Amino acid sequence: MKKRINAERIVDTFLGYTTINTTAQPGNQHLPSCDNQLQLAQQVVDELSATGCIKVKLEDNAITTLSLAANTPGMPAIVFFAHLDTAPDHTGDTHAQRVKNYQGEDIVLPATGEVISPADFPELRHYLGQDIITTDGSSLLGADDKAAIAAAVEAIRYMVASPDFKHGEIKLVLLPDEEIGIRGAKALDVAGLNADFGICLDCCGVGEYVIENWYAGSAKITFKGVTAHPMSAKGKLVNALLMANEVINALPVAERPELTEGREGYFWVQKLVGDTAHATLDLAIRDFEIDSYQHRKSTLQTIISQLQRRFDRENIILELSDTYGNVKEGLDKKPLILASIQQAMQNLGITPKPLTMRGGYDGSVITPAGLPTVNIFTGAHNFHSTTEFIPVESLRLAGEMLLEIVELIAKGTAA
Repeated sequence: MKKRINAERIVDTFLGYTTINTTAQPGNQHLPSCDNQLQLAQQVVDELSATGCIKVKLEDNAITTLSLAANTPGMPAIVFFAHLDTAPDHTGDTHAQRVKNYQGEDIVLPATGEVISPADFPELRHYLGQDIITTDGSSLLGADDKAAIAAAVEAIRYMVASPDFKHGEIKLVLLPDEEIGIRGAKALDVAGLNADFGICLDCCGVGEYVIENWYAGSAKITFKGVTAHPMSAKGKLVNALLMANEVINALPVAERPELTEGREGYFWVQKLVGDTAHATLDLAIRDFEIDSYQHRKSTLQTIISQLQRRFDRENIILELSDTYGNVKEGLDKKPLILASIQQAMQNLGITPKPLTMRGGYDGSVITPAGLPTVNIFTGAHNFHSTTEFIPVESLRLAGEMLLEIVELIAKGTAA
């Protein structure tokens, strides 16, 4: 098996990134939502600038582009994408630990006593004899997505140090606030990258890569009620909370996140706040087929229209917005991308595991904007959880995948 990426070096690189707390802040509309994302971007800039071969653009919004010029003319330009932020599910600083030569035992997280057990996470059994990185239980690990940054940085370092390794222009783009609405990708000048295709590293275990995700949208419904003293409320009181409840009850009961799987879409009631006089209801809308996705929006519009006729149109306001699209159409137009990923995995002794992703990633915005961008594994498990972990060999293989894809493209053997 090829070992161009040094395991100890990529671990050190990754752990260095985890010491910077880049938790996204959902209530902050500034981009980036936390200044530490800029700090992490600057650290990556400093590391790759030290090679002397990298052109850098670091914007105030933390969108960062690091470019390695082609050493072979006529080769496709490829962009590696990774996001700087970590999920707001847990906000503490990361204190990583390394379990050496894992033999199938329970892993106890020392700060909390929480256990990562093969009984609950049977995938651990795939990593017997390997080193595994976890936290102490007090925070996320941040492999989502700092493992991606480390893999891309080490792949670029290898290319810089290996002038005989042929490649077209290679860019690493770091994006802020993926975890809170894919905000960085939405602010990115995709056309300005002038690239042929992109690779996100924002997926799961070794061998997994995304061939399709769903269409995502949101609905915000505002209800204006009429207040009255309960002693004389009959015929006068209009309860905004009860209007919102009618919307919830009108949604298909079986089409909720907790009752769906695979390619089944849903309506997700996410937030209801307010009182008798005023309330707002936030919903998420998801589906894999564009016609089904549009039908869900129409269903919601019909529900609202019926209520508006009863309670006055001005008292119920529906706002619909699209969050991201399905990458399948864009990827299908560029078969070289998936072919290179499948061949790279076979060359590295990895079993390809194509995924239909019940979620989104930066490529879900970048692909519809004109740059087909696939999503491949970082090797981590249990994203957004204190039980998040990443095997060292899986992290190394993420870096190897980037090199293998670039090499296949250069040789023209991934068709």
